[in-house]
Amino acid sequence: MYKVLNNFYKSNTFDKLPKVLARKLFKIFKIFFVETNLETLPNNNHPTKLNKNLQLEIIKNENDRFYRPFSTCLHLLEILTLYSRSQKSLSFFDFGANNIDNFIYLNRYLQNWQYIYHDLPHYNNIITNLIKEKELKNITVSQDLSLGEKPLDFAFFGSSLHYTNDYKETLKKFFQNKTKNIILSHTPFYISNKNKKDIVLKQVNIHPIINYAYLIQYDNFITFMKNNNYILVSQNKNNLIKFLNFKNFSDDFTFINFLDLTFSYQSDGF
Repeated sequence: MYKVLNNFYKSNTFDKLPKVLARKLFKIFKIFFVETNLETLPNNNHPTKLNKNLQLEIIKNENDRFYRPFSTCLHLLEILTLYSRSQKSLSFFDFGANNIDNFIYLNRYLQNWQYIYHDLPHYNNIITNLIKEKELKNITVSQDLSLGEKPLDFAFFGSSLHYTNDYKETLKKFFQNKTKNIILSHTPFYISNKNKKDIVLKQVNIHPIINYAYLIQYDNFITFMKNNNYILVSQNKNNLIKFLNFKNFSDDFTFINFLDLTFSYQSDGF
């Protein structure tokens, strides 16, 4: 059954389905991703737009002591708070930041810190204008991933790395900066005895939006990070999304799941 379903979900026929029908199919089969034969992500992947009015509503929460937005990393504030206690200042780069909610939430609790926002160009432009309009402090926008010479304390990829076409080249910019800590949250990894390459997935659970993402080969990724002086210091399965599964995938996978991984920079002379 799953072979037939996977072929259907990969087709253009599925893409053209009415939204109501696609959502009914999801409720029945609860299929999130299917494997493709692509080697890289398509151009113009992740076709979404940032809603300025939503950002204005989020900013209204800056003085709400009980405000806590949805986050793919449930303990992000705790991690940053513990780290900041031993530091005079803290720099935090949010790659694929999407909404401004991470900043609004964290800024209530962190002192002497700098939040750096980065996403698609039109996202960056909206946030840049909002910073000026609302005179927001402790926040800047990185338009082109120019990180400077001073090492960042944290780079955060909140369910974003696998949507980045050449993600290794992106990470290398942080390697060159010698960013102290790199956090990946809600990122899909797999292990298989029959394949060692990243796999391009088609995401089908949010029709009519069709996204593509990498299913990253775990062992190769850990080696890649280690070869660039980044040591894995924490990992756990991320079960944040209810019902998320890979039940339509073959038995060739010995492991497949969304993970949270934290890496710390280790200098050559350590």
